[in-house]
Amino acid sequence: MTALQKLRHHQGLLVGLILFALFAFVLGEVISSRDRIFSSDRTTVASVGDNKLGVEEYRAMINEFMEANKQYNVGYGMAAEQVYQNWVLQNVREEQYAKAGITVGPNRGVMNGVLALDEVKQLFSNAFGEVDEAALLQYVRSVRSALENGNQDAQNAWNAWLAMKERGRNDQMAAQYSDMVRAGVNVTDIDEKMEYAYQNNQVDGKVAYVPYSSIDDKDVPVSDAEIDEYVKKNPDGFKRPETRDIQYVLVPIAPSEKDAKEVEDKISALLNDKVEFNTRTNTTDTIYGFARTENDSVFVNANTDAGTRYQGRYAKEFANADMEKWISGASKGSIYGPYREGDAYKLSKLIDTKQMADSVSVSHILISYQGNQVMQDASITRTKDAAAALADSLLNVIKSGKAAFDAVAKEFSDDQTAKENGGKIGWTVYSGSAQDVENFLFFNPKGSVKVLETPMGYHVFRIDDVKNVSKAYKVATITNYINPSRESAAVALSKAQALAAKNPSVEEFVANAAKEGYNVIPVVDLTILHTEFTGIGDQSSIVRWAYEKGRKVSDTKVFDIPNNHVVAIVSGMRPEGLASAVEVRAEVEPLIAKDKKIKIIEAKFKNAKGSIEEIAKAAGAQVMDATSLTLSTPIIAGAGRAPRTVGTMFGMNEGQVSAPVSDETGVFVATVTAKREAPATEDYTAEKNILTEVFNANLGTLLPALEKKADIKDNRVKIEKMYN
Repeated sequence: MTALQKLRHHQGLLVGLILFALFAFVLGEVISSRDRIFSSDRTTVASVGDNKLGVEEYRAMINEFMEANKQYNVGYGMAAEQVYQNWVLQNVREEQYAKAGITVGPNRGVMNGVLALDEVKQLFSNAFGEVDEAALLQYVRSVRSALENGNQDAQNAWNAWLAMKERGRNDQMAAQYSDMVRAGVNVTDIDEKMEYAYQNNQVDGKVAYVPYSSIDDKDVPVSDAEIDEYVKKNPDGFKRPETRDIQYVLVPIAPSEKDAKEVEDKISALLNDKVEFNTRTNTTDTIYGFARTENDSVFVNANTDAGTRYQGRYAKEFANADMEKWISGASKGSIYGPYREGDAYKLSKLIDTKQMADSVSVSHILISYQGNQVMQDASITRTKDAAAALADSLLNVIKSGKAAFDAVAKEFSDDQTAKENGGKIGWTVYSGSAQDVENFLFFNPKGSVKVLETPMGYHVFRIDDVKNVSKAYKVATITNYINPSRESAAVALSKAQALAAKNPSVEEFVANAAKEGYNVIPVVDLTILHTEFTGIGDQSSIVRWAYEKGRKVSDTKVFDIPNNHVVAIVSGMRPEGLASAVEVRAEVEPLIAKDKKIKIIEAKFKNAKGSIEEIAKAAGAQVMDATSLTLSTPIIAGAGRAPRTVGTMFGMNEGQVSAPVSDETGVFVATVTAKREAPATEDYTAEKNILTEVFNANLGTLLPALEKKADIKDNRVKIEKMYN
């Protein structure tokens, strides 16, 4: 991380490391620590072998995950799924690591894993793109020191560091395990020779072929009873959990035109001066409006809505096309508006214009001091006054030409990353977040040098180069959002309640919603674990309501979410069990129909005898040449893929006729006219490369295979219903 990045986010290395804990990062430390805390839960959410995930532990991890990711609006359902999947994965891995005897050293081994993390590379790389371990350790020491000194903000950063160490350990162990597996998957000489034969041995012959398409689907109808029977005989692929179907509409809590007019009138009034009686002086005072105020920042911040405070930033482009056109010809003090932009009315005033660079290349020399809370470097012993004096002295030396900037930086700078590169930070763009620094960097010519104080200490900044200098504008904008009044909110609630109350059936709900102009959104096959609704996020309250005891189809309820009421109706309920014929017809019907067609075609071949031509004639089949067939490409010209038929032909003798073979596109009877083995070779390089690529690709299925093989029990549905 450059010093300028640190400057913009000097609270943010604490915050930045917290981001490392997001999603899977945070789970490693959470899981490993919780395993030690909770060990006697009576209720088990899940288990992998002898390792059990207790309900209290499960809930705690979900809460911690949601807290760590609250800025991403992660809901309960997503958090629960991530916690469960990562817990299972970690325990499956740990089980395999133990069997393989894999360990990682607590110090060097773990640190190697941490240094390989992408996020560490991004934040702690030096000018040459190498990870600066010393800079990372210095930061860790500073966090620990802050924690020991009672800085509570440092606790989150420390927890994130522990999570990074756990992830580094896990990554190192995973790499060792992967290397062991890869080393054990070798291509042998026998493999190479078999692959060579698979690719190059050939067979010629003829086939009598009846395609499935020769029988019309309507001639092999499939009943619901047949589908049900198929499902019962093949249950593994058709087991269904208990589910609910929901249909819902969104009733917006929207401001009325009256609400919008009130906001417009309110913001318009800010343009004008007003007279107020001063009770302290018993006189009337004139309070300047936006047009004449002498303190624009105070006026704007006193009258703008939360989240839109005046920052004093400059800009060259504006999203509002009309404002862009206005500002190009405006003079200082000119006002634009009131104008409506989305859900707000705005007033904008041109405060200043300057020539500004789009980007600048910067170098600096940082002179920090003892006790600096951002640097927290115990090796720095100078006082703050001494740091200021040294920075001024270095500035004079550089300006006088007695010493080169890069030489001074290498000798004196406390920014260990930049000093190695002569103080160079590199190119940066304007953000408006560090105003004193950026007001110097972006509004002065190349070669300018100045001392500036920041929370890190005193900097001697130099502008090394600039790009695209052009006119920029400082605009102060008052923003007043158009929010629904109590009257508008009451109207929306009344509409939602009315829609929920008058629907004795799902069909009438849909009809009434359409009549009112609402879009009905279906959500089908909801399990109790499924709480994410497309477009409106986590709706665990709706799902839990749908699973309450006594709930029935056509029950309705109004739920509140930001800016909307959700009117939900239960439109379907299915118990746990096998899928119905209606649900799986599209999947199963073609399979049953194919079996029926096979029986019809095989019956045609049953009594057919003689040569392939005679058999074809008796069965009403077409005779096709099948030449130069290989096992690697089992395609018969005119009939498509036929792997079973080609495999059968490779197992036959010349002149032999096969029994009917049901294949991908139809039923075949085959005869072999010639078989050719590939010429002998000593070079199997191509075959080895093919098999190596296949083996490497299959390594990606290792973890899923281990999970499938592991003794995993998932009781989440039971637990969620128990606590519903």
